[in-house]
Amino acid sequence: MMKRILLLLSFFALAVPLRSQTGEAMLSVPFDFGLLLSGNFGELRSNHFHSGVDFKTQGVVGKPIKCVADGYISRATVQPGGYGQAIYVIHDDGYMTVYGHLERFPEAVGQRVREAQYENESFSVDISFAPDEFVVKRGDFLAVAGNSGYSFGPHLHFEVRDTTGNELYDPMPFYACRLKDRRPPVASEIAVYPASGMGAVDTLGVSRVYKVDGGTVNDTIDVWGRVGFGVKALDYMDGVNNKYGVYRMELWVDDSLRFSSRMDNFSFAENRLINAWADYPRYVNDSEWFLRMYVLENNPLRALSADANNGWLDVCEERLYKVEFRLSDYHGNSSSYLMNVRGKRCSIPSPNGAFRLHWFLNNAVEHEGMRLDVPRGELFEDAVFDVDVADGEYGLSRRYSIGDEPLPLWHGAGLSLKVDSLSVDSSKLYIKRIAEKGGYSVGGKYKDGWVSTDINSFGSFEVAVDTVAPALSPVREKAWMRNGRVVLAVSERETSVKSFRGTIDGKFVLFSYSSKNRRMALDLRKENVVRGKHTLRLEVTDACGNMAVYEKNIDFR
Repeated sequence: MMKRILLLLSFFALAVPLRSQTGEAMLSVPFDFGLLLSGNFGELRSNHFHSGVDFKTQGVVGKPIKCVADGYISRATVQPGGYGQAIYVIHDDGYMTVYGHLERFPEAVGQRVREAQYENESFSVDISFAPDEFVVKRGDFLAVAGNSGYSFGPHLHFEVRDTTGNELYDPMPFYACRLKDRRPPVASEIAVYPASGMGAVDTLGVSRVYKVDGGTVNDTIDVWGRVGFGVKALDYMDGVNNKYGVYRMELWVDDSLRFSSRMDNFSFAENRLINAWADYPRYVNDSEWFLRMYVLENNPLRALSADANNGWLDVCEERLYKVEFRLSDYHGNSSSYLMNVRGKRCSIPSPNGAFRLHWFLNNAVEHEGMRLDVPRGELFEDAVFDVDVADGEYGLSRRYSIGDEPLPLWHGAGLSLKVDSLSVDSSKLYIKRIAEKGGYSVGGKYKDGWVSTDINSFGSFEVAVDTVAPALSPVREKAWMRNGRVVLAVSERETSVKSFRGTIDGKFVLFSYSSKNRRMALDLRKENVVRGKHTLRLEVTDACGNMAVYEKNIDFR
């Protein structure tokens, strides 16, 4: 309990917005037009929280971005996904801002980036600059907003961090006054969770979901023993159709505060704790975000605080309990929802499973050609499960289903599967996670009859093989020479693209790569390709070492 109190004190200290000595917010606006958000801080994303805010750019790329405070450009990055092209600025007052999904760097920074790409013969780069190299002032032109990286519409991803780059703060304290918001968060469903082996909901040991009708849940829910609650909710703002994460949530039982959450800041080390706060199996199976209003045993996420019972409700009396959920946004718009929970005595179902793992111990499971090593602290709570074994699709190993539903891990666990029959090159083997739409690679290396990798959640796995190189196909080839731009589509079904390298007449040229649309592109004019006939070559290698080669004689006129 004392540890949680200290964490909360640290949380609220870090959550104080950065301001100048006059009390005015130190950050100015990055655009010359009015601000609208397409995403807010702390929104729920796959395996992470949204680390900044997304400013709309009026539906187009090319809007100039202004520096929000004095400082210097400390870093520039380029990657096929993620932030795409991004700039990092360290400011004189001891914090950092980040600008992602850019269309273009300022000329001098762009030149340095390009030099690094050629020096490393790599599209992806991450370079740092000295404090006196690119000094910027508030209001200076900083970059051009775009849609690069893993972005599905033009916008500026904007972050506020400390100077280490590891602690992230909600930018809303600087910009809330410029955003119109009179709409409260809205809950659509409430979930009730029985603690494993300690509680029951409607006599069962599984969670139940109830629809919200207006401000109430009409059903009276019968529970016994230890239960927790969760909520599916979204926030909204004026003038836009976007949906946002809920800034603050509270659980009250019989007018007593049991749990609260407040998303002001977090560190990158806390990102995967989203899977301990959220109902991870429901997200994986149904793409629905339910947030728990109780704290699992091994979830130190600082955004959460709870009573001595970690937000769980122990029902040991046959009576009605008044349960209230209160939601609010950064602007103070709020909503509340009521439900009646009735204590009704029943037997408590026992969890079934041959294996029991404790979150506070190192755990090892061996079962019919499978080894699973789960280090201490990787589970968010104790787990009881079975391992089902069936024939594998590829005939290389058995298929192992660990547990009945996806179970998240904080960082990862080691998984090894025995190869029953090796009839292919062992370097082409990998472990495949089986999913509803076929599955995907989680990597793996072969050694002494086993394929091993790290996994970040339980599920179904088997050894698979990838002997097929990526497929490369030209896109609008007839327009290449007219536009001075070569574009190829990349298809890789089994694993993923690991590396690529392009040349013209044997000399390295810089192909760009977008992982969201799987396109590789080459700007012939930027490469200073002279008019005439040339030999173009692109080599693309996947994670199992299969290489595809596209070679063509072109006549650049």
